[in-house]
Amino acid sequence: MKPLSEQLQDLSARAKKAEDDAAAARSEARTDIQARSEKLQADAAARKVQVDTAAASAKDEIAKRWANLQAQMQANTDDIKADIAATKAEVAAERAERKAERAEDNAASAIAFAYDAIDYAESAVLDAIMARADASAV
Repeated sequence: MKPLSEQLQDLSARAKKAEDDAAAARSEARTDIQARSEKLQADAAARKVQVDTAAASAKDEIAKRWANLQAQMQANTDDIKADIAATKAEVAAERAERKAERAEDNAASAIAFAYDAIDYAESAVLDAIMARADASAV
C-alpha cells in the first residue's frame, strides 16, 4: 500500500485530470464525450475491483493473523496449564514424601516403645522371680 502522502498526490492529480477533461469536453463532440464517460465508468469499475481485491486480501491476512494469535494463545495457555499440573504433582509428591517420613518416624517410635516394653516386661519378670525366690527362702 502506498504511503498516505502519495495517495493524496495521486488524488490531487486525478482531480486535476477530471478538471482538465471537463474543460476539454466543453469543446468536443457528443460521441467523444460519451466515449470519455464510458472510459471513466470502466476505470471506476476497475478501481472498484482493485479495492475489493485489496480488501479481500486484507481480510484474509487479518483472518490468518487472528488464527495464528489464537493458536499462540492456546499454546501459551496449554504451557501454563502444564506448568501448573507439574507444580501440583511436585507438591503432591513432596507431601507424600513428608507423610511417608512421618509414618516411618512413628513406626520407629512404636518399635522403640515396644523394645522398652519388652525390656520392662523382662525386668518385671526377673523381679517377680527374685521376689518369689525371696518369699520361698523365708
